[in-house]
Amino acid sequence: MLSCREFDQFMLDYLEGGLPVWRKFLCWMHVTMCRECAEFVRQYRRTVELGREAFDAPDAPVPDSVPEELVEAALAHRRRSS
Repeated sequence: MLSCREFDQFMLDYLEGGLPVWRKFLCWMHVTMCRECAEFVRQYRRTVELGREAFDAPDAPVPDSVPEELVEAALAHRRRSS
């Protein structure tokens, strides 16, 4: 089984579907058995979801209630995805 540190190295590829089947399975096993990594994945997915919602209308102003760190993370993810 993967350690948390090893899972962290593969997490983005795991979430984006860029892993070979055997490594994807190892990551899935780790997430099903490790509460901390499962929670981390849940929070990461929610952050990406919120970022997408915030930038659905690129010309719309970002509400003041959105933390600057979230805006920066969403923009960084968008750059990586493009």
